[in-house]
Formats: sequence, C-alpha cells, structure tokens
Amino acid sequence: MASSVIFSQQFAEVVRRLHEGGVTADDPLLRPRFQNAFNLVLGGSVAQRASQINISLPDLDEDVQADITKDNVIAVSAIYFAAQLEELKLIAVAEKVAEQFMQQQVPITRGIGGEAIFRFIKDAPNRLTEAERKGLYARTFGFAQGAVDEPMPNREFADLWIRFLSAVSVLSREVQATGVRKSLTSEQAFKNARDLAVNLSLHGYGVAHFAAVELQDLVTTVLKMLGYPDVLAAYGVNDIWQLVERVSGLYLGGSANGVRQRTLAQSGARIIQWLAKKQPHLVAGQAGKIRFEQEADLVAEVERWLAVTGTDEPSIDKYSDVVSLPSQPTIPSLSLSALPDAMAGFAANPGGIQNAMQNLASMATNGAA
Repeated sequence: MASSVIFSQQFAEVVRRLHEGGVTADDPLLRPRFQNAFNLVLGGSVAQRASQINISLPDLDEDVQADITKDNVIAVSAIYFAAQLEELKLIAVAEKVAEQFMQQQVPITRGIGGEAIFRFIKDAPNRLTEAERKGLYARTFGFAQGAVDEPMPNREFADLWIRFLSAVSVLSREVQATGVRKSLTSEQAFKNARDLAVNLSLHGYGVAHFAAVELQDLVTTVLKMLGYPDVLAAYGVNDIWQLVERVSGLYLGGSANGVRQRTLAQSGARIIQWLAKKQPHLVAGQAGKIRFEQEADLVAEVERWLAVTGTDEPSIDKYSDVVSLPSQPTIPSLSLSALPDAMAGFAANPGGIQNAMQNLASMATNGAA
C-alpha cells in the first residue's frame, strides 16, 4: 500500500478550512468533511476553494528606527527653548548687564551676584556667539532672528508645526464636545505628528547635540546670575523678568512680551519632548497606540501655545488638514546643492582652493558690512 506524505502547512490548511466551515469535533460527518478538505488541499477538486496561494507581505515599518532618532528630537527641544528665550532677549540682557558691570556703571559690589557676573565674563570665549546661536535656530527651525543669513534654513518646520498643533487641538475639541470624531481622525493627527518628528530628527544631527547641552547650561547660568538679590537691587526690580524687561527696554531697543515668550519656550519644548517619548510608535506607524484626545499633557501644552500666539479657530481648522509631502528626507543631504556657493565650488574643483578662499573672504566682508 502506497504511503502518502502531508506537510505541516498542508495539514494546517485542512484544519483552517474545517474551522471556516464551522465543522466541530462531534460533527457526525467529520470524516467525509475532513477527506473533502484534504483532497482540496492536495490538489484535488478546486471548487469553492478559498485560496490557492499563501501571501504574507513584510511589514516595512518593522524595526525601523532611523526615520526618527529620539536623541535628536530631545536635543532639538532644548534648542527651541533657548531660541524663544533669545527672542525674549534674556541672553542679550545678561551680556548688557555684564558690559555695564565691566564699565562700572551699576552699583554691584563683591558678592554672589558680582562673582557670578565676573565668571560669566571670563567664560565668554567658550560660549557660542550670538551669530552662531541665531544661525543654529535658523538651521533647526527656520527662525530668522535678526535677519541672520543662513544658507540652509529649515523652511518646512513652521508649516509642519502648526499642522500638528492644529490637528491635536481640533481632534481633542471635537471629542470633548460630542464624544465622537467628525472632521479629523487619529490617523490624520498621527501623520502630522510623524511628519513633524521626522523633520525635527533630521535637523537634530551634528552640532545640535552639543549645542543643546551648551544652551541649556547657558540659560541656567543666566537665570541664576540675573536672579541674585544684589543684581536685582542694582536695577531696582523685584524679579528676573522685570530685570529683563527693564534692561531690554532701556538699552536693547525695546522689550518683548515676556509672558508670550516664556509660554512658547516651555510649551513648545514639552511638545517636542512628547514627540520624542512617542518615537517607538511613530517610527513603527502604530497610529492605534496613540489616543491624542487622551494625552492630557500634550493637549494642554498645545492649547497654551495656540492661545498665546493668538491662533484663531478658522486658522486651526484650516491647518489641521493633512498634506502630502513630495519628499521627506531622514538624513542630512551630502549633495553639493546643500553647501554654500563658495564651498560647493571648491568641492567641485579641488584645485581651485585659492578662488574658494577668496569667495569666502568676500562673503565675510560683505556680511560685516
């Protein structure tokens, strides 16, 4: 008697067919039903056969990590925090106080405040300059503070940022008001979140990690230095924010809205840190793992940011719509088109170093002028 060979996959297919057909272990016709399914699997009759092939496509998002690098996004949050305080003129005020201290224009004697200002002055050569900081803000967020001339600004950030915040706001408001979603879905909010996180991660490479730590230390140092009682008393104010307002108003061309800038700094940085925390779900495309309307901390920071910037509801509704991005790079470009003209010319023609250096010198001279 000839023996038959059945593979485990074929046997599993037989069992699957019996299960789909509602066949149970106590079915009186179990034997003929099993034989019929067996014949179908082994290539007999194909009538009413559900599937002839086994298709199992790979998950393209499985084990993807490089699209969004968590440390990059965390670093960017510190840079955003510093950028908003730069707009508040916090660091400029610290430098003006140090300048007046050196010129003996303020009544500060030797004490903890004076010691802090003196250390701040001595450490100046080791800090990023104002131009370097503003160039970093432009490259990372596209901020044009002081009309800085930056050849590679992040032009996409502003649009991606407001679209994500608007999506979170609309989604949370609709769910709270009606208990159901209307014009926006979690999938759409998830796309906006992922687009923004990819952009932030891209601009968190290179110097961003080091600058983030330095800027964090700089802000901490300045806040501590300007908060000493003898420094506050010298300017006749009660707290550091009054000091910033007074000095910037008297000597720096006018003061900024302190409440606005402090809110932007804190809420914006916390929103970016939330994206970093959700990195595993964002890179894996797991939209179902994030319920935006239940992320109370995120929603609160988003609403604070939108409120302090005066973003009205029609604008929020408009920008909550998702858009298709024609390209979405995840690593820095190494093409010559991404380099300043002088450097691109040198890279294309290594023998023309003299011309390249002359071009760079000309750029520096024009910038100084």
